[in-house]
Amino acid sequence: MTRFSSLRPFTRIAAALVFAGAMVTLPTGAASAAPLPGPVTKNLTFTCEMPLIGARQVTAAVTATFPDAVAAGSPIDVTGFSVAVSLDGDIVSALNLIGAATIDGTASANVGVDYNGTELGVTLNGLGFPVTAVPQDGPLGIVITGPIPGLTVKKPGSIAFTVGGGFTGKVTPKRADGTPTDLGTFDLPCGMDPGQDASLATVTVN
Repeated sequence: MTRFSSLRPFTRIAAALVFAGAMVTLPTGAASAAPLPGPVTKNLTFTCEMPLIGARQVTAAVTATFPDAVAAGSPIDVTGFSVAVSLDGDIVSALNLIGAATIDGTASANVGVDYNGTELGVTLNGLGFPVTAVPQDGPLGIVITGPIPGLTVKKPGSIAFTVGGGFTGKVTPKRADGTPTDLGTFDLPCGMDPGQDASLATVTVN
């Protein structure tokens, strides 16, 4: 599995798990990960602060594949991570108003990791979405993808993964000739709407 060039997210996990009584290391060739079952998809809503039109609700389908269980000392690799976001017609109208023919950008997302009752907050950096055409009317779908760092737990227990409380994008709308619109690159902070089940998977460490 591809790793982040920066290990800061993994470092936060490792430090917290050491306090919880586990030892965490990056996977090596000495141990192989457990076979992966089918992907898990969680459909959620977020409220994002859009330029020009203010707060708007967006839907997001978070997908990832987790192992059911691993042996202590074997890596937990999460693969196939993606967030499919749907932007509504009002957002698309605003993009058309500023002359945007395409959008692309980068993103970071929060993920909850719970090891034997110890809750950890992790931020995944290095996410992004490719150049996507803006239609004349909505909705507009974008797919955010990127790597998730693997981790290895040396003691038995369970690790629960949940979708974190929000994600942040840096979005660049561009004209048909490829130049940025007058809006330039803007920050897009999004928070999860309350009252939703954000659980993804629980991995048993034997």
